[in-house]
Amino acid sequence: MDCVKDSAVERILKFYKYIDVDIKMASEWLEQYEQGYNPLGAISYNGMPKGTNLSDSTTTLAIKLVEANTKENIDTLKKRITELQKLKWEIFNEISTLTPVHKTIVSEFYIKGRKWEYIAGQINYSVRHSKNIRHVALKDLGARLSQNKYIVNSVIIDEIIK
Repeated sequence: MDCVKDSAVERILKFYKYIDVDIKMASEWLEQYEQGYNPLGAISYNGMPKGTNLSDSTTTLAIKLVEANTKENIDTLKKRITELQKLKWEIFNEISTLTPVHKTIVSEFYIKGRKWEYIAGQINYSVRHSKNIRHVALKDLGARLSQNKYIVNSVIIDEIIK
């Protein structure tokens, strides 16, 4: 794969900043689906009025469709949570391999949302030079991300950079 473009790297970093929110939301949805999912079905009570066969078969079909959809949603959410957690780790590892100055710029600007004046003070460069270094840092990170097979093959990352 070619080097990831600066704009794509910026989108990945903005995604990384909020990845925990995405994991939390998916986990909450998963919990709601799991609480409502009962693969054993309804309990049959003796003495309760019985419906017609047509009604019973329609109800059974509706219940099975809902259960299948719920099971599919549960599986999808579990897969997404796992992928998000793995992506978080992989992106963190790639950021960690940057030089200290590049790592500071990337983490302070994109992840912590700091102002350029603060970042320039941290790395002892002017604001203008710090912004110029950012472009080098993005190219370096883009090259690293493009070598990471998990990131390159991620469906979630594909969604983000398109």
